[in-house]
Amino acid sequence: MFWQISAQDMSDTKQIFQKIDSQIILNPVEARDLVGYVKKNNQNNEILNNCNRLLVQAYYYENNYNDAFQEIIQTEDHQNADGVILYRNILYSAGIKKFDFSTNYMQNSLIKINEEILATNELILVGAQEKVLPKILNILSKVHSANAHTFRDSFSFLLINLYEKNWMSKFPEFRIPVLKILSYYPSDTEFDIFKKKFFPAKVSDEWLAKTKIQINNTTNFQLRTIYYNFLQDYYFDREDVSNYILITDERNEQIAKNNKAIIQARSQWIYLNEAKHNDEYLFAKKRGVIILIGMILLSFILLLILVVKLRQEKQKNKRYLLLSNKIKTNSVKKKETQVISENVKLILLERLEKLESKNFFLDPNISIQTLAKKLDSNSKYVSDMINTCKEKNFTAYINEMRIQYIKQKLNNELVYRTYKIKYLAEESGFSSHSVFSSVFKSIEGISPAQYIQLLK
Repeated sequence: MFWQISAQDMSDTKQIFQKIDSQIILNPVEARDLVGYVKKNNQNNEILNNCNRLLVQAYYYENNYNDAFQEIIQTEDHQNADGVILYRNILYSAGIKKFDFSTNYMQNSLIKINEEILATNELILVGAQEKVLPKILNILSKVHSANAHTFRDSFSFLLINLYEKNWMSKFPEFRIPVLKILSYYPSDTEFDIFKKKFFPAKVSDEWLAKTKIQINNTTNFQLRTIYYNFLQDYYFDREDVSNYILITDERNEQIAKNNKAIIQARSQWIYLNEAKHNDEYLFAKKRGVIILIGMILLSFILLLILVVKLRQEKQKNKRYLLLSNKIKTNSVKKKETQVISENVKLILLERLEKLESKNFFLDPNISIQTLAKKLDSNSKYVSDMINTCKEKNFTAYINEMRIQYIKQKLNNELVYRTYKIKYLAEESGFSSHSVFSSVFKSIEGISPAQYIQLLK
């Protein structure tokens, strides 16, 4: 029994699933209770998907198609291949042969094999015996003990149809593939019953007694129906009229319940599918409205941001203009306050002439700033004084002083006439002879070399 599971087992979900798988065929009701416990105490998506699959399987074995279909509708989008195959087979058992798979599922090899088994079932139903055997052999070449549990229910449908067609008696070549299928499920009560259906000579009183106890205790409606079908044929073959009548009544009652459940479930399936598609349509419609509203709100927010930025930019430009005007006003005032007085100008001129006597202009690094420092003034005053008193800017003044100096040397000291132009340039404070020559010619109208020739 399930409730004999130890506390240690309860902490091991894998062991719990193994126990459920081993017992769900005989005790789907108790299995469903344990699945509910696992779902309640787990948040793992893979575990929850396995629980949903087992829950649907339990409902199916109980002949509770309504709850099975309800669960399928709610969980089909999240199932793995085993779950999809189980759902497909349950719908197939109810006569619902169309099941929409997603593109990913259609590429799954296990699902493809299961579809081949169901397609072979259809061939059996229409009596296409010559096509069935090659199909079964091809399927069995892809099935092995590791994946056979996935195809349990679809193989069950296949064996039921083969038995009802009585092809084992008519076509002995089906014997080997049937035995192969039965070998996949050695401990499965349902397939043990199939073995006795196909090979009735192996039925013993001991086996009948043992199986009867299992069936009386099982909550698996589907298993009980298969068992009653077997007993009906078993008593018929032995001409046991009383037991045959009793079991036929039981079987007919089972079939009536099963047909009623299927009819109700088929109607519910149509309703559930329509409801799901309507929900998806309404969800898509609501999502479209939400997206539209979101886009409108986003556009409004962007427009609001743009208006705010334009206002900020306008205010920024206004502040910039005010600041610019203020700077200009202050600059004018500053210039007005910096106009050099005549008294200061005369003092600076006197100091400059003293520096001229010391040939300050021969310094190649001389600048308005260094000159202002030598005069104990600022560059603005010094520049204004030179412009006013010398009637030229600082650069022109320095260049002219240097040219006058070198001319004096050339005129008074004959040795200077023998020097190279480069030396004369350095002597007069120029950084290069080309600049010296250019400045000399601009002032005197002739080059330094021509001037020296004239002196000779």
